[in-house]
Amino acid sequence: MNYKTLTLTLLLGLASLQARAEMTMSHEGHDMSQMEGMNMQMTGEQVMTKGVITRLDEANGKIGIKHEAINNLKMPAMTMVFRVADPALLKDLKVGDAVRFHAENPAGKLTLTKLQPQ
Repeated sequence: MNYKTLTLTLLLGLASLQARAEMTMSHEGHDMSQMEGMNMQMTGEQVMTKGVITRLDEANGKIGIKHEAINNLKMPAMTMVFRVADPALLKDLKVGDAVRFHAENPAGKLTLTKLQPQ
């Protein structure tokens, strides 16, 4: 067997494995609602993180929070300042309040989309 034939055979074999893997991983069209233990409504829920308010800047729509690890952002526990998606989220809060929040990182700007007192 010459090298061209061997190379072509290997490339075709790899291509068929790639296609098979893609077909195996595709779940399009599957009805996952019947899976035991799977609550489809939970997949849309946002993970809340616990923290304590260290600073409030209502005029600029910012809040400082000493927080636990933020799993959805793969961020360790620390103290930092966040923007808030809606300044009304800061209403009736004060420094020292324990809160739960959901943070996202749109366009590289850490933003709280949900903020609840504990």
